[in-house]
Amino acid sequence: MHVRRWRGDPFSVVLVAMSVVCGAACGMHTLPVAGPQQLAVSLQELAPHGDRDHFVYVWQRTVNGKLVGDGIQVEHVTALDNGEFEVVLSENGIASGRARIRADERALRLVSEDDMTRGVRFTYDPPLPYLEMPLTTAEQRASATATITSIADGQAAGSLQVTQVVQASAAPPFHSRLGTYAHPVLIRTVRTLQGSEGEFEMRTALLLAPGVGEIRSEGAATDTPVLYRELACATIAGHLVGDCHDLNARVEELKGAGSTHVQ
Repeated sequence: MHVRRWRGDPFSVVLVAMSVVCGAACGMHTLPVAGPQQLAVSLQELAPHGDRDHFVYVWQRTVNGKLVGDGIQVEHVTALDNGEFEVVLSENGIASGRARIRADERALRLVSEDDMTRGVRFTYDPPLPYLEMPLTTAEQRASATATITSIADGQAAGSLQVTQVVQASAAPPFHSRLGTYAHPVLIRTVRTLQGSEGEFEMRTALLLAPGVGEIRSEGAATDTPVLYRELACATIAGHLVGDCHDLNARVEELKGAGSTHVQ
């Protein structure tokens, strides 16, 4: 069976603006280098996801270190026409976000994302790049206009000016229930939205494992809880990764894990 593929990490494109978005790169330190270092040459190399791939995460939210919510998030990838894909996010069984992305060999770009809890869609012009290849430690900067519309009827609800900075770095070897990864990549993203009511900033820190994608992440936006999550299991190109038995136990295990900074 031919599997249509997109190449990139699903979490960043499904962090629905004003809702699931976020991440803080707490405790992240890298050594200075003389010039940009190459980390990956293709999106497929870093995170080869495709049509009907499925990802299950355990998560928790905290405010000032105090737990305010936890549970299970599920992402499902569906191939559309013209090289675009849809990523749908559910949280504890309730649909909460949806993103449309455009992928080619060079870049992964965010076309639009839906905040299904508020019933609004953010459409980016031009599509906002998340990862561009080859991936190096040099900053990647981009800007776009985000048009806000109602999901129900398409009625316009305003627009925002968006700026984004993506910084990639090599991360130390990482071991989890999913396996040992010798060369993970850390992606820090700062996205700033500017509108008539002021500025709104979203920060994410994603740990990507080559061949899998996001295995750990954290984030927060202006005046929102910090969201942390870990990949429990996935189906990638028909192959199972990890074990999704007893996910509730994994959620409880995460509660007692102590510090959840992405490191």
